[in-house]
Amino acid sequence: MAEKHIPLAFFYSWQHVTDSMIPNIMAEFKWHGVDNLVFTDYLLRRVVDEVRFWSLLHRHAMIQGINLIEAHGLLGQGNDLCCPEKGRRSGMIEDHKRAMNYCAESGGKTYTVHIGAYESVFYKTPNEVLRPLVLDALENLLPTAEKLDLVIAVENSYERSNTPDEVAFYIEHFNSPYIQCCLDVGHAHLMAPAPDKKRDKYFPEMDWAWGEKIDEYTGAWERLAPYIVTCHLHDNDGYSDAHQLPGRGTIDWKKVISQIKRSPNLISMQTEVTTAGGLSIAKLVETFNKIMQAE
Repeated sequence: MAEKHIPLAFFYSWQHVTDSMIPNIMAEFKWHGVDNLVFTDYLLRRVVDEVRFWSLLHRHAMIQGINLIEAHGLLGQGNDLCCPEKGRRSGMIEDHKRAMNYCAESGGKTYTVHIGAYESVFYKTPNEVLRPLVLDALENLLPTAEKLDLVIAVENSYERSNTPDEVAFYIEHFNSPYIQCCLDVGHAHLMAPAPDKKRDKYFPEMDWAWGEKIDEYTGAWERLAPYIVTCHLHDNDGYSDAHQLPGRGTIDWKKVISQIKRSPNLISMQTEVTTAGGLSIAKLVETFNKIMQAE
């Protein structure tokens, strides 16, 4: 039996370039053999907020022969699923529905969402308080996902509200093929224990999120494998969410790629390396081509 083709979509830090550069960047990706780019949260936010931006973006993508797929949904305070602000919740849900429609129109199959970190980190709101809010948001978004044939992919992160067990809780609660998981490899690596790993070396966000004791987590892939439909691929040193190029951190990429490819319901893979700071498209594409081919 032939191996199932899993498309790889490339992330780009669009917020650091002018709109006039969009067709040039798409053309450069295409020149390097890339067909698929991630429909990033920055692009989606602009599409939802700016009436003319979708037509501009979609036209450039069509001209360059680029697919904008595998969207990262709207995120941050006021957009995360656990948002507690009564005056914002209905608008938040409607914004996600609109973004999901644009994702589906662009040919995307997954829409990644954040449970939310702000309330957990800055207000120390317990998960027991946040869960009803997240369940309500997902319940409202599920009919749209079903209608669009678009899978909502809940992402793991590095706060109490976003552990692999919390992600699995929501997926298992709904038991729907339209609410699954986006495995963020960098976040899983940040939370994983390692020999001689020292608490005082973590970046400040871990101090805000956890205080003195971090609940490290072993086996994120093993916990979430049945639910993984897409993933975020980026490297770090185990102490910060650096979104680096593979090889610049301490992730064992041969092991990680092998694991992800064995996820039974995998639809796509996504890079999530920040391109701000001088990383060339050529280097980005070359690096991922190599790790994808390694056995």
